[in-house]
Order: sequence, then C-alpha cells, then structure tokens
Amino acid sequence: MYSPPYIFFHHPKGYSWDEGTDPALHKLRTLNDAPDGLIPSLTINVSQPDALMTWLRKNNAALISDLFVFVDAASPAASAQRWYLLFDKLRRKAMNIQNLSVYWDADGPWGRPTPWRLEDVGHSGLGKSVVFVRGLALLKVKKSVNITGWYAKLWPGYLKEKLGLEPVDKQNVPGSYRRRELKDYQRGTQRLNPWTDTKDTVPWDQDLRKGSFMSDASLLRYR
Repeated sequence: MYSPPYIFFHHPKGYSWDEGTDPALHKLRTLNDAPDGLIPSLTINVSQPDALMTWLRKNNAALISDLFVFVDAASPAASAQRWYLLFDKLRRKAMNIQNLSVYWDADGPWGRPTPWRLEDVGHSGLGKSVVFVRGLALLKVKKSVNITGWYAKLWPGYLKEKLGLEPVDKQNVPGSYRRRELKDYQRGTQRLNPWTDTKDTVPWDQDLRKGSFMSDASLLRYR
C-alpha cells in the first residue's frame, strides 16, 4: 500500500516526491497522464513558488487537494510578489483544494524579555506583507484553513472573510508562551490593513528596528 501522493517544492527548480508514494507516478511525464484512480488526492508542500509555477505548466492544478504553504524567512526567500503570482494562477486553475495550511516563518526575539539586543533581531518574514496575504486570500478552499507561525493581527479576520472559512491556529493557546510570542510579533501590525492597502510600504524586518534605542546602542526595545 502506497502513501497518498505528496510533492515538495523546496528548491528554486524541480521537486521531490515524499517517500512511500507510488513509483509509477514518478515515471510519468505529467500527472495528467495518470490512470484513473492513481491520484485520489494530491498534497503540494511549497516554499518555492516559482518551482511550482513551472510544474503547473505541464500538470493540471485541479489535481491538488491539499496545499501546504511554507513561507520561508531565510535568505534567499521568495518575495511576496512571486507568491502573489502563484496564488493568482491557483485561483484560476486549482478548483479542488480541500485543505489549506500556511506557516509563516520568522527569526526574532519575540516572547523574550526586553530590552532586546540588536543582534537578536533576525527577519520577520512575510507575516506582515499585505501583498502576500491578499494573494493568499484569492485561493478557493472548500473545507479547512490552518495557520501558524508569525503573522499580522488582522490576517485571520481578513482570511475568514475572503475565504469563507475560519482560520485555525492550533498553537495559539491562551496563556501559552506561543501566544506571548505572537502578540509580541503582532505589536503595531494593526495598522496593516489588507482590505485597503495594496502595497508593502515598509520592509518587514525593519519594523523591529523602529523601536527606541537605549543609551547603549546595542540594545533595542520594541514599542
């Protein structure tokens, strides 16, 4: 018995199959040639939108039943604009997405006691990008939306309205350290309005550097 088809797009070019999938699928020039019943479902796990865009030139996006989006913050990470182009294509072609999962990656001192040192500040990823979340909201999802990681305060409400499904963050539990981390990250993000803003005007990692410096220039307190 083989595992359900699952493909990773974690490199700028190409893709890889999850272990345990049917070797017969690996040999196909395109999944459009798969015999009936060979692909009852298809999970796509993507952190490199351009790689998936290339794959979609030869493969039917309607085969995708589950989409996991890993929004990498490590360099060189894909830009919000590249993600938007992918989401727009999926909006038009991927009509069978049942479940959507999104993880916003980030690297920073959120949740730790202040004052923070400047070297603690890493990269806040695309969790504060209105371009990204507006693109994400274009998708057509039928059953569930799961979100986690680092994202702006208004994103869950916006996604709920646009996707018609309540986003669930299972790690955001009241009283947990994870909740405190996320609240730190979201501080000040209520000014980011995806209903009206169409562009990202401030580099996301610069928000952390807008805090007030202590007399020691190596210390930073985030407002």
